[in-house]
Amino acid sequence: MRRHGFHTAAFGKVHLTPEQYTLNEFHEDIPNLDWRRFAQDAGIPPIPEDPCKENYGFETHLGCEDILQGEFKRWLKEKAPKLADRKPERLRADGPGDLFVSPYPSEFHQSTFIAEKSAEFIRAQKNSGTPWLTFCSFIAPHHPFEAPLDQIRRYDIDSIPLPSMKGGVEASLIPAPASDGIGEGKQYSDEVLRLIAHHYLASISLIDDGVGCLLAALEQSGQMDNTIIIFTSDHGEFLGNHGLLRKTSIHYDETLRVPLLIRFPGSAPRRVNGLVELTDLHPTLFGLLGLPMNDGVQGIDWSAKLKTGEIIGRDDIYSDMFDITPQRFGKLCGPYMAVQTLRTQDWKLNIYPTAGRQYGQLFDLKNDPDESRNLYADAEFKDIREELLWRLLSRVQANTDPLPFWLTQY
Repeated sequence: MRRHGFHTAAFGKVHLTPEQYTLNEFHEDIPNLDWRRFAQDAGIPPIPEDPCKENYGFETHLGCEDILQGEFKRWLKEKAPKLADRKPERLRADGPGDLFVSPYPSEFHQSTFIAEKSAEFIRAQKNSGTPWLTFCSFIAPHHPFEAPLDQIRRYDIDSIPLPSMKGGVEASLIPAPASDGIGEGKQYSDEVLRLIAHHYLASISLIDDGVGCLLAALEQSGQMDNTIIIFTSDHGEFLGNHGLLRKTSIHYDETLRVPLLIRFPGSAPRRVNGLVELTDLHPTLFGLLGLPMNDGVQGIDWSAKLKTGEIIGRDDIYSDMFDITPQRFGKLCGPYMAVQTLRTQDWKLNIYPTAGRQYGQLFDLKNDPDESRNLYADAEFKDIREELLWRLLSRVQANTDPLPFWLTQY
């Protein structure tokens, strides 16, 4: 979009910086989007300079990531110096170590910092005469399970339902290290599980307030009627369902499905039940803006059907995670490994390509929407498993980078 004359900006958790590497090798606590600083150690050869690709295309950037929070800490020290040295305290000895009340009230929380800085940018564009893009990315909701006390008090904990243990989590069909996360949620009492959900919901409420801050900035600056708004996320949270917490490499819908709201000038409210992928956002946004699509984009442009109200939806969606080992400057921590998923409206197949063919999950979503019965090893469903595996491999082939283009056969 920068190539098309947009002033591009990113605030918060952009997730393009190797955080531990930055902290331990550069001894810096601020996210850095200059990928050239990491290129040599990552084995990336020199690439021709392109101004539109500097800092991943963002002209303005103010980061606040999971562990790189230098900018936030300086803002906090200026705004509320008495809070600057506060540290979180574990809430309960019989709960997870990352369950705590935030040491900061809402007005001085990381989520508010990210929202306010994004809103400042939006207001500054009022009379700029230049189109703009703002990427506002919050850290929350996410583990650690923390939220400000004032947000926590907005909820009645007794009204929060307990997670459903469900089923389909046979350790014999899920390889390590993904299986290391099995049963964590079952370690805790109902009271602790409610506290985890309580804090998670409270952190979402603070995000709601942050989104309200952005919408107010658009309204107050007179830009609301000429702005496209997209709200989404990169993953969900188990929150005790299936006996799991956080986001292990086990692709149940609790982590695979994410919110997606799109509002554009002239749009009428409606709900789309079809399957879409986050890869579709890039071409759809360009379609809504009337911009020519750049080469190599693989998603689907749904902009025309969004405008006409036609049916939207893929036949299937593909999702994956790669092994994140070996690491040159760190080591694997957590139940994460390569997993590939093919999901239709009625079926889901999960496989672990770097483990073995004996591992996997197959769910009949039409008759088992809770994904409580794993049919992967059931001989009765072998043909369905093989059909979905072929479709998954077809998607992997289709997702191969189309660039550079073939110029001739030889």
